[in-house]
Amino acid sequence: MIFKTPAKFCRLGTMKLLSLFVIIMAALVVACSAHNGSRSPHRILLDTDVETDDLFAILYLLKLNRSEFDLQAITINTNAWSDAGHAVNQIYDILYMMGRDDIAVGMGGEGGILDDGKIQPNVGGYIPIIDQGSGTAGPCRYRQAIPVGKRLYKDTNYGYRKSFLPQGSRRYSPLQQPSAQKVLIDKISEGPISLFVIGAHTNIAIFLMTNPHLKKNVEHIYIMGGAVRSKNPTGYPGNVFTSFKSNPYVEFNFFGDPFAAYQVIHSGIPVTLVPLDATNTIPVSKNFFEAFERNQHTYEAQYVFKSLKMVRDIWSDNRFYESCFMWDSFMSGVSTSIMRNLHKQHGENEFSEMHYMDITVVTSNKPYGISDGSNKFFDGRKIPKFNLKRNGVHSGHVQTGIQDPFCLQKNGTGRCKVSPFRKIFGNVIQFVMQDAVALGLRLMSLTQIVQFCYTTQKGGRSWT
Repeated sequence: MIFKTPAKFCRLGTMKLLSLFVIIMAALVVACSAHNGSRSPHRILLDTDVETDDLFAILYLLKLNRSEFDLQAITINTNAWSDAGHAVNQIYDILYMMGRDDIAVGMGGEGGILDDGKIQPNVGGYIPIIDQGSGTAGPCRYRQAIPVGKRLYKDTNYGYRKSFLPQGSRRYSPLQQPSAQKVLIDKISEGPISLFVIGAHTNIAIFLMTNPHLKKNVEHIYIMGGAVRSKNPTGYPGNVFTSFKSNPYVEFNFFGDPFAAYQVIHSGIPVTLVPLDATNTIPVSKNFFEAFERNQHTYEAQYVFKSLKMVRDIWSDNRFYESCFMWDSFMSGVSTSIMRNLHKQHGENEFSEMHYMDITVVTSNKPYGISDGSNKFFDGRKIPKFNLKRNGVHSGHVQTGIQDPFCLQKNGTGRCKVSPFRKIFGNVIQFVMQDAVALGLRLMSLTQIVQFCYTTQKGGRSWT
């Protein structure tokens, strides 16, 4: 049986990139007149894999009016772009630059998941749930998607972390660093909070699986991830270019831990999803890049531009302006705009159109119920891990790596479909369509506001 969850997702209309991204990137945000001044600030916990785009999203959240949005904590998932100590120190230095040493930072943990499925305290987020054992070591079936050498770049942010960022006093300590699970428990126990997930879902899924009594305090989960009906400039639905020949459907954050994404989507907590369908409409255009280069009026703006320029300069082909998108920063802008307009009913916001759909996350490949050594939830077990249903949707072949022979076909098209979405019944539960209207938006640098008005066009791609 496949459980259904109405998950909300969005796509960008026809708004121009330049004004949108600079708002997202961050500039000075003026409190909306609709904001209820008597309400306590929206509390936010961000879970990140500390990729370059994540830094843009973090800085955006830190620039928001704190009386309206209060970033309380950052938890780090390290089975993707960055490694433990480097990721923590990067976040610490950014927080120090922004005067927010009060924000808790948690990552990983030294616990693990026992063979019978029992999750120990402070379990690590270093590897996906399917590979979790009694410790933090395991295979890297999904992390193989990251090209060789890229983690070194991300660990140091191309050397700019130490050469450019001011250095605070907080530093990573493997024996003293708060775990992601401790930070999640502490902050969510304190009261209502929203979760922003811009990496693999391992930390959040483990928290939800082990602390069901705290779900009531999670008001909403906002996610950048997945691909519903998207296509990127390569013509493939997904964006993990290293896996196109084995699995052309996957989006990176969901590919990092498909079972964790399934757990989060099916948690029963309201979910807003910003998939590739939305983010693929806002590439970092050459016009935007050049405009941003002319508008670096603060230290943080300079840091962001240096990082973005380095990403462009080492891009693997000459299609940077077509294939680099504003993934996590766009999600942060959409999500906070929705939160600012909670008095409206359908996720209305200033950046995107919202729709409702019944979806799930595919975690294994058909045929289900096979035993071929790829699926540690079932293979060699009398009782499946986590009491999963034998012959159910989690029981098929699970991709073992980028060059998994099961996924490769002679025609060069990958057959694996682990982690993309699929509609459960093939129908839309609620479909909300909003025509774009004439809008006046502010083009903002990080210290000064310049009026930049434009008119959006009606139409665009249809979801029907």
